[in-house]
Amino acid sequence: MPLQEDTQLNSRSQSILMEIINDFVATAEPVGSRTLAKKHFENLSAATIRNVMSDLEDLGYLQQPHTSAGRIPTDKGYRYFVDQLLGTDPSIEEASLFPPNYNLQNHKLEEVLGQVCSTLSQNSNQTGLVMVPRFSHMLFKHIEFVKVGTREALAVFISDMGVSQNKVIPIHESTTQEELASVSNYLNREFSGKSLKTIRKEILHRIHNEKEHYDQLMKKSMEYWAKTFSEEEEVDGELYVEGTLNFFDHPEFVTDLATMKALFKALEEKNKMINLLDLCLQQDGMTIIIGKENSQEEMHNCSLIAQNYQIDKESKGTMAIFGPKRMDYKKMISIVNQTAKTVSTLLSKRHHSG
Repeated sequence: MPLQEDTQLNSRSQSILMEIINDFVATAEPVGSRTLAKKHFENLSAATIRNVMSDLEDLGYLQQPHTSAGRIPTDKGYRYFVDQLLGTDPSIEEASLFPPNYNLQNHKLEEVLGQVCSTLSQNSNQTGLVMVPRFSHMLFKHIEFVKVGTREALAVFISDMGVSQNKVIPIHESTTQEELASVSNYLNREFSGKSLKTIRKEILHRIHNEKEHYDQLMKKSMEYWAKTFSEEEEVDGELYVEGTLNFFDHPEFVTDLATMKALFKALEEKNKMINLLDLCLQQDGMTIIIGKENSQEEMHNCSLIAQNYQIDKESKGTMAIFGPKRMDYKKMISIVNQTAKTVSTLLSKRHHSG
């Protein structure tokens, strides 16, 4: 989300708004003018602070619950607060992502990202989300077809990132293992190092433009590739989710069981979260979605802080912290930022040594 300067707020209003949000995040209780005067603004009277709070409410940064004289931040208030934090580049000490003696080379990418998701949740005490790169975003490295039945072959696909996918596909009864090996060699020779999207386009181009030179090997290769990778499978995404029970630690959710049920369903089914993180993947830098900035109604009391992880400066996937709007944004922003940087560095090294 882009930073936006708001010329409506003077320095006093800014300071009071920031302290209200800090106090509300810490206590989950509406913040009153007397509390602010005692804790943060000894040189201002409670009446003066009350007037500023009233102005902030009129401008849409604060709201007043019916049961209290204190105020709590609105989505607009949180957005202003977060934009100020992003401008100051908050940072904390880099957290250790992996247990001692954890060797990246000995683990599949999915296992590494699963561990990252778990650590992200533990370090933040929120819900951690890590999206595994889609196959359509990966580069094809190697494929092998192995005959496993009279009319079946096992297709073993390996990406440049070490992600593997196995699929049993139908073949002609007369097809031999030697023919399957020839198909594997052809595809590896022609397409290694290219993305699945690029390969799909190139195959269609060859079929259209090279009909006269469309020999049996090419025909078989195109046929088995299509059986191995349908467009639907190429866009499937996998999402790791850890720490959903952390929502029970926040009073604003415990009393609203209907919202909790809808939220847990969204996290369990994953599709909505994958679509959300897909939007984040298209952005450069950090993406922060607060409250009703998210179109999903069950997530209107939540915030998502996401950052892409990269291999050689190319975004491959997204990781995020998902929790209540009333979260410690400075700490959460830093955890996500540091984790993404560390993972990007580790995966880039792993890629070059693999």
